Amino acid sequence: MNAESSYRIAAATFLIALSVSGRPVSSAAADLGKTEGTQWSPCLQWTVVNPTFSGNAFDVLATVEFTHYPSGETRRTEMFYAGGKTWAFRFTGTKRGAWSFVTSSEDEDLRGHTGKVIIAPNRRADTHGFLRKFGSKWGWEGTESVFVPQLVMWDYITGRNSPRVFHNKPELVDRKIAQFLVGHGFNGFHVPVIGGRWFDLDAESDRVESTMTDPDPRTFEALELLITKTHEAGGLVHIWPWGDHSRRQTPRSLTGGIGGVIDARLQRYIAARLGPLPGWSMGYGFDLDEWVTAVQVRAWRDSMHRHMGWSHFLGGRPVGPNHGTDHTSDALWNKGLDYSSYEHHRPTYDAYLAALKATPGQPVMSEDRFRVRRGRYPEKDYSEELTRRGLYHSTMAGGVANIWGIHPDLSPNGAYSHKDQIKTYSIFFHDKGRFLAEMTPANQRSGDANTRILLSRDAQSLVLYRETAATVDVDLSGMAGPQPAVAVDTKKAYTEIDLGDLQPEAQTIKLPAVSDWVVAVGQFRETAN
Repeated sequence: MNAESSYRIAAATFLIALSVSGRPVSSAAADLGKTEGTQWSPCLQWTVVNPTFSGNAFDVLATVEFTHYPSGETRRTEMFYAGGKTWAFRFTGTKRGAWSFVTSSEDEDLRGHTGKVIIAPNRRADTHGFLRKFGSKWGWEGTESVFVPQLVMWDYITGRNSPRVFHNKPELVDRKIAQFLVGHGFNGFHVPVIGGRWFDLDAESDRVESTMTDPDPRTFEALELLITKTHEAGGLVHIWPWGDHSRRQTPRSLTGGIGGVIDARLQRYIAARLGPLPGWSMGYGFDLDEWVTAVQVRAWRDSMHRHMGWSHFLGGRPVGPNHGTDHTSDALWNKGLDYSSYEHHRPTYDAYLAALKATPGQPVMSEDRFRVRRGRYPEKDYSEELTRRGLYHSTMAGGVANIWGIHPDLSPNGAYSHKDQIKTYSIFFHDKGRFLAEMTPANQRSGDANTRILLSRDAQSLVLYRETAATVDVDLSGMAGPQPAVAVDTKKAYTEIDLGDLQPEAQTIKLPAVSDWVVAVGQFRETAN
């Protein structure tokens, strides 16, 4: 692809959360003036003209360092080629107040530009920033809140895995957010293999060819649209940049292979364009044990972070454990990554719990895709009931991320027939603020073999979950006096059953009927919707 002739500058139209500052600046070092923005969103962008460059435009290097006053915090990012003779750079304000920036490059036309940025509070109090961890829990900067990523498969709900499907289609993205994040209650999307489409949006498949050399900016426009709209809706986009080498979906097929010139060029471009945008994470691909080493995955992770000025979770799943709870060898693979990832097949509560214990202090994703489908692997696939129960098992274990999907052959547009059950889960934990950063499993507080309990550090907030039951045994000793309690039938649309105030003692809670129940005891703070 000829980058100079094929790139179509999207300016302010390709992002709902991107502000473009001024017109391209001429080649002489210049003061770009003062730009105003708000914390976390929108992402700001500047452009600079470079009329004298030579060679491959994607290999022209320039950095920009932003400094906050008075804290002294710095953010160092890179410019990216924006077509023609134009380069661009981006910034998201993590702190309110005054920032200044200066550009550096061996190319004199990109060197020495300066400017100021004033970051004001965001008008939306619920706008969060970049991913961060709270111990082993997934969380957000800004709101300083924890969540459990329950992601729906983007390719299943759009019918195809190519970014071309949603390139320049904001209405499509809006519809999917309304249907699956608002309507179903998922909190993000999983985008499968990009592969060769990093280099050619129009490619018929995601196969990587040795002739591919330069990033296709249109692919990035599509991803930026999805990321920014999903972030505005409060969600996460998790991307697999690569897939499986038996399908030729990996950088091994590029000239120079893994870590070669073309792979490094793409990494820099991803870091420069997507790095300043909050709301995304990446898992390197799948079946990684067949085509890449743990050392190479860590090298990719480290390289990306060197080029990015903002933190994003980067990882990549090892081969197992498909069954059981022994994560020892697979935990070693995850060492040095931003989150731990495993290829579980129908993980149980105990498997989720063991995964969190295997890498203390590291968030976890069960990164196989849990699909309702007619396929080759019925032993690992799901039903809607298994999906519902999996949401609770992964949360009650302490918060393990998952990827879910129902094949569009079984349900139009990948919609779940029992979406109200998924929404009930979302309302109970997210909207009602019942998954807390300091909560840990406390199953010893019940005499029931299958009652799962999460308890806050101060023992004043408790959630319990039990399947196929009409009673739950729980010891509430240590709570500060009688505590309000509500029960919710997880098989139904969200309805709270008031259990009154429960005494701080061991007791049996009686429920209206045999079902799968979740109960909240104590005080919780609802989150903004």
